[in-house]
Amino acid sequence: MGFFAFGKTILGSIFKKPATLMYPVVPREWEERTRGSVGIAGEDCIACGLCAKVCPCDAIEVDKETGAWTIQRMQCIQCSACVDKCPKKCLTMENLYTIPDVVKVVDTYEIPKKEAKKAAAKKPSAEGAAAPAAEGDGNLTCDDTCVFCGLCAKACPVDALEVTRKPEKSWKVDNETCIKCGACVDKCPKNSLSL
Repeated sequence: MGFFAFGKTILGSIFKKPATLMYPVVPREWEERTRGSVGIAGEDCIACGLCAKVCPCDAIEVDKETGAWTIQRMQCIQCSACVDKCPKKCLTMENLYTIPDVVKVVDTYEIPKKEAKKAAAKKPSAEGAAAPAAEGDGNLTCDDTCVFCGLCAKACPVDALEVTRKPEKSWKVDNETCIKCGACVDKCPKNSLSL
């Protein structure tokens, strides 16, 4: 009896289509919610490193000195946490998968030199306060319409802002920590902040 059941299974398998695809020879059809892999638009990247900080499997490395963005493809779990956290929206989820190989794939993207120099040049030594800055210096400033609500400090992804209401109202920015992403500017209800 067991022999006939085994034979039925074999014959059934011979005449059925395979359950798997011959990827990458046969391309797969992409569903609407398929995540794929992380892609980067290097010209928009400011090398802030937030993507590397939020990556749950430490698959991303950002070298601010050389302007290199590296992802270990086989370590990445395609969760899109880095895409969601990127302040410049230069990371995307692409409908591509890494081609199977016996070697672990590590992709390194060079951030253009002008962007790397801008990121390095945006590190002034003095702490900023609510004072106007010189036109075009790139520092975050706050004008006198500020109501010290603290929404800017809550929106800052790197905790570079400090807003206190008691005993005196004050607003401070740590220019060395600030990545000039503009999240605080977008969140300010009084449009008091500018870069």
